[in-house]
Amino acid sequence: MGWAGCTPQQKEEETQTEAPAQATAPALPKTPEQELSQDFDVTLPQGFNLARLTVPKGDTENPLKMIERLSMMHVKQDPWTKLDRQFREVLLVHEDEPYHFILQQQAANVMLRNHLFGHYYQDPDNPELLKAIGFYTMQLLEAKSEDAELVYKCLRALKDFWPSEQIAQAALVTAGRTQARPITSAADTTGRAKYRLTYAKALNKMAENLNQ
Repeated sequence: MGWAGCTPQQKEEETQTEAPAQATAPALPKTPEQELSQDFDVTLPQGFNLARLTVPKGDTENPLKMIERLSMMHVKQDPWTKLDRQFREVLLVHEDEPYHFILQQQAANVMLRNHLFGHYYQDPDNPELLKAIGFYTMQLLEAKSEDAELVYKCLRALKDFWPSEQIAQAALVTAGRTQARPITSAADTTGRAKYRLTYAKALNKMAENLNQ
């Protein structure tokens, strides 16, 4: 009785006639907001058209890429105060530009998330750290950021550094602004948007406790 199965020639022919793999779908183009950052949200006023901003093109000249460039040039061995000084200079130089509020949010997110919070958790009573956290919290508030999570974490860190009234006011303003954003699609209640709404409730609770 012979062995059942394929001959080497049959096997080779089957291999050659296998269906080709599905081609990978091309990546969708980034929205203007995604061009600002993939790592965090930047709040744009309702009706604001980022594409209409007149700024130099290219990563080396575009001021909206400046915070990212400085951050990438910062080496781990350098003190956080070096990048802090560079960011503050950028914010001062571009203070009167229509995109200043974008730079404020970019600088605050990078400094707080990547540098200040890490040092704060190791040394929560350091006055220089608390001053810096306070400075970047003010940048978020001035820029009318709806990043309720980041503002909440800032205010928690500043609970013994800022007056209770100031913290309660910042919490209420940010929560109100976040919750007032119109819901126009499912994307406004899922993902990062859902996270913002959750922290907006936490900010309201924070203010309520401080005002008791």
